[in-house]
Amino acid sequence: MGNVHSLIRDLQRRKARERRGLVVAEGRRLVADALAGGAAVRAVIVAADVSDGSAAGVLADAVRRGIATEVTSRKEFEALADTETPSGVLAVVEWEPLTLDALRPGTGPVALLVLDAIQDPGNVGTMIRTAFALGAAATIALDGTADPRSQKVLRSAMGAIFRHPVAEAHAAECVEFLARHRIELWAATMDGAAVGAAVPERVALAVGNEGGGIRPELLERAARRVAVPMAEGAESLNAAVAAGILLHRIRDAH
Repeated sequence: MGNVHSLIRDLQRRKARERRGLVVAEGRRLVADALAGGAAVRAVIVAADVSDGSAAGVLADAVRRGIATEVTSRKEFEALADTETPSGVLAVVEWEPLTLDALRPGTGPVALLVLDAIQDPGNVGTMIRTAFALGAAATIALDGTADPRSQKVLRSAMGAIFRHPVAEAHAAECVEFLARHRIELWAATMDGAAVGAAVPERVALAVGNEGGGIRPELLERAARRVAVPMAEGAESLNAAVAAGILLHRIRDAH
């Protein structure tokens, strides 16, 4: 599977991931989630020292599905892996973010999460995972946001990345999409009000990065600014934590 090794190395580049529509899922649990979620897995590579142990189930599942598999030496595996202490399992998976046109928000109640230039891959993955767990219909990553295809995002999002719709868009496209589907835009800001009980049936929560916040063109279009009430003296919350709390309150109000 030398060609697969070359492919994995190529997929370390964002342009290659975008061009090929492929990602590298690393870690036993993430690969197992990709298989269980019905993702199109191209190949599975397992380090020899875990092929009869923790990775045996994943390897057997891939073989049963007719997926190309390889057991390689630990040294060769570490040359392919992205993590400092690789677990010994990775897979090449067909996955890429959707376009807004591919999202179908329907006509009933809906909640969306909009990531406005969230640059930390760990936060992006955690927010996708949180949106999935709290029943959001989709996550929209705006320009300036860390690449949802990156291995760090995939690891943080865990299996949610293969079960929860994630789209990429420019801010202007997103605003037009929300207006067309009659989805009210809310902005998470430090000076916002508590969510309260009056939540529209169709709402999109925009969360910005901790340094710059929401970009002006989104703030101008936001019907409401919301925030998490905090104890006196507290300055701010991690963006992913704030998104989780606000989504939970939106869900409860629905």
